[in-house]
Amino acid sequence: MDSMLRICFVGINNFRRSIVVKSLHILLLTIVCTSASALPAQETWPQAAGPNGSWTTVTEDRAPTDWSGSTGQNILWAATLEEGGQSGIAVAGDRLFLTINKPLPVGTTVEHAVGTDIIGLCIDATTGKKLWQIQLSGKKPMPHSGLFSDNTSPTPVTDGQHVWFVNAGGLIVCCTVDGKRVWSREFEARTRHNAKNCEPMLYGDWLMYVAMRDEGDPARRPMLAKKGKRESDSGGWPWTFVRAWDKSTGQPKWVAADGTSIHNTPTYGRAGGRPVMFHGRGGGHRPPEEPYGFSLTSLDPASAGKTLWRRDITSGMAFFVTNFDDRFAYCFDTGALVLLDIESGEIEKTISLSHNVDVRTWDAASGKYTLKSDARFAPSGKRPKSYPTNQTNIVVGKHCLFMTHEEHMIGRANVETGKVEYLQVPIQAVRSRDGGEKLLWEHHIPADTKNSRGIDTAADRRAKGDGWGHVTAASPIAVNHLVYFSTMLGTVYVIDTSAELLDAAALVAVNDLGPAGQTWSLSSLSYAGGRLYHRGLKRLICIDELP
Repeated sequence: MDSMLRICFVGINNFRRSIVVKSLHILLLTIVCTSASALPAQETWPQAAGPNGSWTTVTEDRAPTDWSGSTGQNILWAATLEEGGQSGIAVAGDRLFLTINKPLPVGTTVEHAVGTDIIGLCIDATTGKKLWQIQLSGKKPMPHSGLFSDNTSPTPVTDGQHVWFVNAGGLIVCCTVDGKRVWSREFEARTRHNAKNCEPMLYGDWLMYVAMRDEGDPARRPMLAKKGKRESDSGGWPWTFVRAWDKSTGQPKWVAADGTSIHNTPTYGRAGGRPVMFHGRGGGHRPPEEPYGFSLTSLDPASAGKTLWRRDITSGMAFFVTNFDDRFAYCFDTGALVLLDIESGEIEKTISLSHNVDVRTWDAASGKYTLKSDARFAPSGKRPKSYPTNQTNIVVGKHCLFMTHEEHMIGRANVETGKVEYLQVPIQAVRSRDGGEKLLWEHHIPADTKNSRGIDTAADRRAKGDGWGHVTAASPIAVNHLVYFSTMLGTVYVIDTSAELLDAAALVAVNDLGPAGQTWSLSSLSYAGGRLYHRGLKRLICIDELP
């Protein structure tokens, strides 16, 4: 990295980090969590969406901000994975849970990197050593390392005594944390289109996941489409719903009244003193659940699955995490962030994401950011997408943050003032153990998409992209006021949401999961006990700020 760039991104960020350390405990007193009720600090990460179901947590421990999988900086341990996968990591005490695809035979060509079965893993959180594994047989053949999902996409969930693994190809298995199988249940895997969709969620005594109603259910729409034919008319497909099963027995408990698109990532929590879930319908390839829009659904045991309100939208897209807090439910529609009243679903505010915004872009010649105030944000001269992000949005306090669909920008909208800011970020960090470092802004080094045994597992050429745009990217997480965005290249941006401006000082760090050109991931990070956990195709790492 040249000296001027290093001054901007190392000197400024070190200064910012020192401020963060000194003020962390003060900030904890004022943080507003995305979930509607301020829950106590959690030192587990029991599911993809964290302890609150909102992708956020508040803790008194310091979260790591700087690391490099390329150089080993602040990497406590790294464990090789025999095969690739896309799940996040569930954390319960000294145990980690994740899934990989069933290992391919040696010599498998990329065109044949397809399978139905996956493997559930239990890993020692202190050492990275594998404690046990279980095979989860599915019925739906899926290409490994799909750009939008594969059978390993669902993240396991755990309550500290049990763990629930989901094979998106049609199987749920409950085990004790010591690996004893308790129950298993098959479900019908959708074959029309693939998307990462709803992560499994654990709420009280319920395991929740998006699936079609069972065959034989009188409320199920008939299957008129040919199974496996991806582009069959959407009207011929049964709807998908958030469904709940008894976590102890696997018996069905309830089905949400309104459907949920496979493109959507619901969240749950409390709003107005009641337990609720916010979810949506719509997306590419014409999902059949209509009308397109959003619903707030009750999670009260007396009315579980009942629709509290619904709101139709214009563009019919729901490619994002449906965040909410005690004031608003947040959605995107026709290039705007829409704030819905959490009690009624009425539109309270619409914030344009393309007009009168502040845009900070990197000027390579000067080695500095340049600011355009009250500008129009139109990526590459294109018309802005009706949905500006794919699964990469999160709400922390008064800000909604997201990775843009086009360009390499992180956006931030102040939901109180309506101010919108964009900050260009490097696409990739190239680092070596001898101290060499370079940030790439205009191009990237494509990942080899090989597993740890050298087998290329990604047949889709778009998997060689940079992870922005048309991809089901990893959803960000927030630890206190810090948001962690992760891309397909293994680049992780750490953003300080408490910064007054979304500028170079707000970009706390640009980290890497592993060497550039050798790292590929569609997985979100997990946090517990002062450590971060992340995984790619080749390995799992534990991140800790080492002395």
